[in-house]
Amino acid sequence: MLRLPPNYKNVVYLFYFEGYSAVEIAAMLHRNENTVYTWLSRAKKQLRSSLGGEPFEEPAT
Repeated sequence: MLRLPPNYKNVVYLFYFEGYSAVEIAAMLHRNENTVYTWLSRAKKQLRSSLGGEPFEEPAT
C-alpha cells in the first residue's frame, strides 16, 4: 500500500480503515464523488497487480 500514489493511499485509508463513505471523503478532500470512486478502483487494481493475485473466492461446498 505504501507504493500507491498519495491520493490513492488517502482514499483507501479513509474508506477501508476509517469507515468513511465516498461522499464523506469527497467532501473532506474537496473532490467530486466520482473521483473518489475512480481512485478507489484504480488503487484496488494496482494493489491486486502488485500482490499478484486474483480476488479471493470461497471454495464451493
